[in-house]
Amino acid sequence: MWQVRPLSAADLGALEALLHANPLRLSTLPAVRDQLAERIAGAEQGFAGLDSDATLLFGLHDGDGNLLGVSGIQPFAGGDEPFYSYRIDELVHASRHLSIHQRQSVLYLSHELTGLTSLCSFSLTPALRETAAFDLLSRCRLLYIAAHRHAFADELVCEIQGVWDDDGQSEFWKNVGELFFGLDFITADHQCALHGKTVIAELLPPYPIYTTLLSDKAQAAIAQSHPGAQRTVDWLEREGLEKTRFVDPFDAGPTYRGLLEKMHSMNTIQPFSAQRSGDPGADATTWLLATGEGSEFSCVLAEGSLQDSVFISRDPGAEDAPGLALPLESN
Repeated sequence: MWQVRPLSAADLGALEALLHANPLRLSTLPAVRDQLAERIAGAEQGFAGLDSDATLLFGLHDGDGNLLGVSGIQPFAGGDEPFYSYRIDELVHASRHLSIHQRQSVLYLSHELTGLTSLCSFSLTPALRETAAFDLLSRCRLLYIAAHRHAFADELVCEIQGVWDDDGQSEFWKNVGELFFGLDFITADHQCALHGKTVIAELLPPYPIYTTLLSDKAQAAIAQSHPGAQRTVDWLEREGLEKTRFVDPFDAGPTYRGLLEKMHSMNTIQPFSAQRSGDPGADATTWLLATGEGSEFSCVLAEGSLQDSVFISRDPGAEDAPGLALPLESN
C-alpha cells in the first residue's frame, strides 16, 4: 500500500538516494545531505504553520516505509526572493527608407510569477512512473491545497525541465548563461540550488536577449520540455493548465500556469464525513483519500464508493476519519 505524508528528518538518507538515482535533476532539491536536511527542516516548519514561505515536501512510501518519491509545493513562489523567468516577447524593427519591417523574438528577465503557488520538486522511482503512484504523488498536492485553501494563491505555476544533451548540458545555457556565469550548466544549476535564484539577478543581464543571436539548437530548445517530463506535461494539460510565454532562465524549459478554481481535480474533489468498512457496491472505483491537516496530512489510494458523504470500502482497517476524496479516473 502506498501512502503520501509530509517528509520528516527520518527520510533524509532515503531522499538523498532517491535524488541521486533520478536522471532529472531538481534545482529545488540539491542532492547534498546538508542542504536536504535544511529543506526537510524548513518543510516541517511549513507543515506546522510556522513558516509560510517554506517549500512543503511530500514523500511517497510503500507498506514497509520505503521512500519511493517526493513532490513539493511552494505556497508563494519566490518566498523571500523573486521568482525569475525569461518572458518570450517581440520587438519590431522597421525602416521606412529600406521598406523593411521585422519582428524579432526576445527574452526579458522577469519576476512576474513571484507570489503564485508553484508545484515543484517531483521525483519518482522510474519503475512507478507509469502506475497510479504517479497520480497519487502528483495530485495529493491538490488535495492538500484544497484542505488548506487559505494558505495558497489563486493561481498555480509549474516549471518543466528543459532539453539537455547526453552529457546533461543545456545548449540554451551554453549560448546565454554560461557567457555571464562562466560555469557550465550542471555546475550553475547546482550552485543556484545551493544559494538561491538571487544569483540570476546578480549575473544575468537585465537587457532583452535576441534569440536570433543564439545557435539554431539553442533557439529550438526554448520552451521545449525534457522527454522524461512528458507525463507531467500531459497531467498538467489535462488539469487545465496552459503553457505560458515564460521559460526557465537556465534550460529554457516551459512554465505552465492556471487558476486553481478551473483545475479539473479541484472541481472533482468531494468531502466525506467518515470512512466505513463494508460493501462499496457495483460503483466502486479507485479514489485518492486525504485525511488530517498540516503535519498530520496523509493521502492514500483506496477502492470504494461515496455513499451519503461516507466513504465505503472493503478495507477492514479503514480509518474512521473525515477528509477529502478525489476519483482517480477523473484525470
